[in-house]
Amino acid sequence: MPTAQKEAKVREVSDELAGAKGVLLADFSGMDVETATALRATLREKGVRYRVVKNTLFKLVCAQRGLQPLTPYLEGPTAVAYSADSEVEPARVLVEFAKKHERPVVKAGIIGERLYTREEILVVAALPGRQELLAQVLGTIVAPLSEFLGCVNALLASPAQLAGELEKQKQG
Repeated sequence: MPTAQKEAKVREVSDELAGAKGVLLADFSGMDVETATALRATLREKGVRYRVVKNTLFKLVCAQRGLQPLTPYLEGPTAVAYSADSEVEPARVLVEFAKKHERPVVKAGIIGERLYTREEILVVAALPGRQELLAQVLGTIVAPLSEFLGCVNALLASPAQLAGELEKQKQG
């Protein structure tokens, strides 16, 4: 590929990664066309971009975007999955897909500003989603308050019930 085309490709990929919150590298070797098409469709549904890259060109992109910690993982067939919406969605989708199809194999990734190894990405992918975590936190906060209000309500209801019973006894 002539130099001008390479520069244009590097610029294109670099621009796409400009707003990425999570960038993941995966080895896609051994995937047939049908499996690769299914993976791309699954990623697209979740708002994750996926592209196969040449390692030498992606090293230039890494230098431009501050993704240099990924360069040691740029060996063999490499695909990049990234999302501008979610830090962990690329990891979650690739790991779930790999459980069913044994491919792609996650190499490493950058989530936020930190490099994650393959093992760490597997742990991150297993975490519940943001909405579920927020619901758990809210439930943890609300549960003691709800219990407290139940106790207060019982204390306030007891004198009223007692007064009602005394009234019945006086009438009866």
